[in-house]
Amino acid sequence: MTAFKLPSKSAVYKQIRDVGITRATLKRVLPAWWDDALLQSNSGFLQFAKLLDQRLGLSVTVNDGNVSFLPAKYTIQYKKRAHIDIQQLSDATYLCQAVANTLITVLEYNHCSPNLSRLQQSLDTLGELTLANVLPLFWASHIPVIHVSRFPANVARPAGMVMRSNNHYAIVLGHKHKSPSTQLFVLLHELGHILCDHLTQDGSLTDSVLPELGESLDVETDPQEDEADAYALRLLRKDIDIVSMVRELGRLNRPAELAIKAKRASQVSGISAGHFALTYGRETRDWILTQQALRFLEKGNAIATLQSSFIETMEQLDVRSQDSEFLMSMQTG
Repeated sequence: MTAFKLPSKSAVYKQIRDVGITRATLKRVLPAWWDDALLQSNSGFLQFAKLLDQRLGLSVTVNDGNVSFLPAKYTIQYKKRAHIDIQQLSDATYLCQAVANTLITVLEYNHCSPNLSRLQQSLDTLGELTLANVLPLFWASHIPVIHVSRFPANVARPAGMVMRSNNHYAIVLGHKHKSPSTQLFVLLHELGHILCDHLTQDGSLTDSVLPELGESLDVETDPQEDEADAYALRLLRKDIDIVSMVRELGRLNRPAELAIKAKRASQVSGISAGHFALTYGRETRDWILTQQALRFLEKGNAIATLQSSFIETMEQLDVRSQDSEFLMSMQTG
């Protein structure tokens, strides 16, 4: 590398902040063993720069001996409500990008190439779709999925984010919902973004809210969101008109009543009872009753299921200790 003058620690962090990355975000991206005193040596600074390049895509340039940090050449797309501050969402997006980039690095190191056609075929031929039986199909097709819990305070958690880099993809889920049916919808929605070619170059697409989380965009006519929704719903409903079945129920007053009717509908249609309940919420906007009904219907913990699937797959791959530690740390609040 060209000879350079080491910048001060404050100058380093100011440049990184000017790129849009906060100190709180950077603290979570760096390894637990990192000490800022390392910035005072050439080798330590180069190690710091390499980590930021690998995880955040930041590059370092040297001009007349002076060091500068340049932002990643990623396209960043947001789907958000008007009241959500972009800075809050960008903090979460940078963290999710760091996680996604690390996952992609692991797959590249293990010579694992994504196979979207295999994943599509596997999902189309699967019987009832559940989070537990879908996750292994994603990993087997080398489309990694991870749930991130470790966000800084005052950061807007995304429902989900999909990352594209070097023709690899990674999906990051961020919502706290423990409902398997809810997280499954978000996962399939993010896959819909990939398969509908919403990421035509390296970059990320972050969904801050989704209807199945009891929220919606202020403008619900975003064509990309409509396409991703349509893909997820086609998979989950298998061309069965469960919307008409839900509308025939009218308004219900008790969560247990919705849970019972969802179970009966599932037996008749073969569609997940959890998704039937979510469809009721989507049609009536009665998300409180829907979430209460899901507690009757679902015994599993979606976040635990996601973590278990991640650990099981990582055990089969060759993973550097610092990458493994980073990915595990981001899954604990």
